[in-house]
Amino acid sequence: MKILTLNCRTSTEYNTRKQLEAIIDLIISEKITAFCLQDVGQAATGRIVTQSKLQQLHFMAAEKGEDTVRISNFAFLLQRELQKIKISFSWTWVATHVTSKNVTEGLAIFSKVPFTAVRAKLLTEEITYREQQCRKGLAAYLEDGRILANVHFSRQYEQFLLEWNKMTMWLKTIKKNNPLFLMGAFNIDAESNIAGYKKICESFQDTYATALSRGDGLTIRGAVNGWQDNQIGKRTDYILASPAQPIISSRIYFEGDLTPRISSHAGVVIETDDLTYTKSTGKVAQ
Repeated sequence: MKILTLNCRTSTEYNTRKQLEAIIDLIISEKITAFCLQDVGQAATGRIVTQSKLQQLHFMAAEKGEDTVRISNFAFLLQRELQKIKISFSWTWVATHVTSKNVTEGLAIFSKVPFTAVRAKLLTEEITYREQQCRKGLAAYLEDGRILANVHFSRQYEQFLLEWNKMTMWLKTIKKNNPLFLMGAFNIDAESNIAGYKKICESFQDTYATALSRGDGLTIRGAVNGWQDNQIGKRTDYILASPAQPIISSRIYFEGDLTPRISSHAGVVIETDDLTYTKSTGKVAQ
């Protein structure tokens, strides 16, 4: 299984068409089987995609209501392009907040292994949906027994701790004995925020740290929005696992060197050892 996580906020600097093409190229070249995207935007107004069309595109909404997907939704556009070239994913999207530019942003999960259920969790009950600081967690159950969870935590460390505690408590209630991957933009640098990094490793395996083969792991490369003073690079985006399992490799993509830079964050791709997973669980590897 190859899993990608990417914060893909669209801006004038990163053209939507180029983002779509680059992600699709990576899916094909690296044989990506599942991926999570953060800051997946759509215009706050515009034509709504019908439920029948969403069903045709293998969309599954979270249990507690269905978010309005508009034709400008980046995840919808990506799925439509994948369908054109006969690549089939199940997918979901949940809105998290509205930006100052009146863009609705949210979280998306895609998987070649079909979904059986999707859940969403509000992590900032004291913050309204109209505020950019609103945060949610999103989780998708796969037919092979695994769970993929996606999140984008706040930059402020005290707020991160509140959101982290709510997220982990929620995951405990839905996980049971299922193998789970938690991924996304954590805004916790593994080198400079030692307390934060230790916190996320208390309950989860950092797949980068245990990968047999890995690159530098840096997902913030140079000064970007939110990290304007950054000059040396930071590792703030993670793919975590519970329980721990063998990880063949962890690589950075869309870093602006070997692959195009399409976002202020680079993406992370891990490859898991599905043979070990099959033997230990009795599940059929996909």
